[in-house]
Amino acid sequence: LPAVLWIYIGYCLKIKRNLRCHQTMLRAVFLLLAAAATAATSAFNVDNKDWNHGSSVGLTTFPLVPHREYVTRRERERRHLGFIEEEMLDEEDIAPRPHRYGRHLAGKQQLGALYQGYGTHYVDVWVGTPMPQRQTVIVDTGSGVTAFPCSECRDCGESYHTDGYFIEASSDSFEQLSCNDCERGRCSTWNNQQVCRISMSYQEGSSWSAYEGRDWAYVGGPHDEPLESGISITQNSQGSSSSNGDDPYHASDFAFQLVFGCQTSLTGLFKTQLADGIMGMDNGNNAFWRQMSSASAVDERQFSLCFSKQPEASKEGTLAGTLTMGGVDPRLHETPMVYAKNLHATGFYTVRLRNIYLREGGGQTALSEDLLKVRRISISENDLNSGEVIVDSGTTDTYFVSRLATPFKEAWKQVLGTDYNHNKVALTNEQLDALPTILFQIEGDGSNVDDPLAPNLAGNLDPANPRDVVIAMPARHYMEYSAKEGLYTARFYLEEGSGSVIGANAMMGHDVLFDIDNQRIGFAESKCDYFELTGLKPPSSSGGWDDSGSSGGSCSW
Repeated sequence: LPAVLWIYIGYCLKIKRNLRCHQTMLRAVFLLLAAAATAATSAFNVDNKDWNHGSSVGLTTFPLVPHREYVTRRERERRHLGFIEEEMLDEEDIAPRPHRYGRHLAGKQQLGALYQGYGTHYVDVWVGTPMPQRQTVIVDTGSGVTAFPCSECRDCGESYHTDGYFIEASSDSFEQLSCNDCERGRCSTWNNQQVCRISMSYQEGSSWSAYEGRDWAYVGGPHDEPLESGISITQNSQGSSSSNGDDPYHASDFAFQLVFGCQTSLTGLFKTQLADGIMGMDNGNNAFWRQMSSASAVDERQFSLCFSKQPEASKEGTLAGTLTMGGVDPRLHETPMVYAKNLHATGFYTVRLRNIYLREGGGQTALSEDLLKVRRISISENDLNSGEVIVDSGTTDTYFVSRLATPFKEAWKQVLGTDYNHNKVALTNEQLDALPTILFQIEGDGSNVDDPLAPNLAGNLDPANPRDVVIAMPARHYMEYSAKEGLYTARFYLEEGSGSVIGANAMMGHDVLFDIDNQRIGFAESKCDYFELTGLKPPSSSGGWDDSGSSGGSCSW
């Protein structure tokens, strides 16, 4: 075919020399270029077939341009090549619309948007049939129960929360668990009936009570609208089929029967928080991720949390990260994922800290180019891990044992010349970014590559333990800003008697994988930008999600 086309081009140039022939010649040139591109692509795929675990999936770049602009460009190109109007195809035939979300996630995984509450991050859970009701829940790796206020709740913070109470009677599929089916609760009398009763109280004074119920639910999806098709019980009775997990309009494909706490009373912060309830994500039998996995809605017993930070949170929803159920999405990562050992097979996600450092001059990433600016805090490993250290996404701030207070404050003063405290302070952006970055060195799980220059590994920072994980907590994460006062407050605390918590503000800027079966926790630095990843735009003023893309640029997956 190429030889024939070349002969025809020569015939047009040297013999025929009329406009129609030149138009056809230009088409021939176009076909030759397309053939060359196809051949080059085929060669690339053959040469690179095994680079990604035997898969032929390589690097793909998708243009982020609106469909109408894409069609217009193709029409211009075809006119330039000499096609007449009668030969032009219909719009959809000219350029079939590319899928707006690029390459699907591997296996059965689901991607969802996270929103910022008052220091915590929450996700949408849509519950009930035929029309799901939205309940926003704090994603909490330190809790084992999912719960939110139901219709019998009185004075349960409806004016503070994003949504009204869940109305059991409005769902055809809701069922109250009998005493023979209690999961987390215990059989108790409530409202003259036997229910599975759950009560939770917390050290800071908050508490709630609930009875156990079961209903169909899905996580994520469009923030302000239930999916028009609702939840198909028949479709999901055996778990989701192969579906595009990063498409919010397919979220109901991952629906499953969720056992949750129907709250009837609550006090303290549960009443005044922005989110309606709580999503239990610890390593327990009733955790949300475990119920989803047991229903075969996702393939792997994994989930990952990617938190970003916004200056303020609104009741309408402030996007602040990404939740991946059933695995991890490497497209989010700016550095390779490295793994810390999870010390316990059940319960809290527990790690062992090797060291804590202060890095002079700040910086957002864990990689330290000048080790002379990194100061190790003088504390023994046993003292640092007194009472164990957990990773808890439901705790807003980071709390460490009081044994760290004196050496930490001494190092802080040596670096800055000022005392570390929690007094409110005015800072310019330059002053904020110049504050020290806190570095946590966490024991690795043994699978990390021994590379002294690898980001997020100890490497030359600790030659004796080069494959330990290092995560950075820059000042923009531990200094909380009050827009009302225009002041900052330090939210890294050093006053616990026993036990430490790596909270949500230390997790920010990382995609954190909780890998249950491999008993490890992965960390990769990330912007955690849900809309950049999916190609969607934030919800418009009309409440819908815009999938038209941006007006320019490209995104490499």
